[in-house]
Amino acid sequence: MFKTILVAVDGSGHASKAVRCAADIAKTYGATLILMAVDGHRPLKGPLEELSRSEDLSRSEVFDRILSSAKALASVPKDVKVEQRVGHGDPADEILAEAGRSGADLIVVGSRGLGEYAELLLGSVSRKVLHLAKVPVLVAHD
Repeated sequence: MFKTILVAVDGSGHASKAVRCAADIAKTYGATLILMAVDGHRPLKGPLEELSRSEDLSRSEVFDRILSSAKALASVPKDVKVEQRVGHGDPADEILAEAGRSGADLIVVGSRGLGEYAELLLGSVSRKVLHLAKVPVLVAHD
């Protein structure tokens, strides 16, 4: 039923839950899992700012780290094919555009996000994704 699953991540526990749910569905259907973080071009706050400062990472490296951490923390099975994407701009628009580009037939988001990025996962962004997506959207609650 599902061939490509797009999951939005931001480094939060809710995003990890979304990745675990998406990975389980991907394993069940033999689907490709696309992990996506979106740099909304706002100042980094909270844990993202700490990560950037403590390890002297660029913005790009912070978002790459979010993706790598999501895969590891969610214990994505090795037999699930995983691709990673970083979007730049409006988070909901980027998620929807990537769903179209990649041919995703399911979008998975967490119910809440991190600090200033909270709207990435169930807030204005998730609501926009829920209302405008042309494919099913699963909201994973922690």
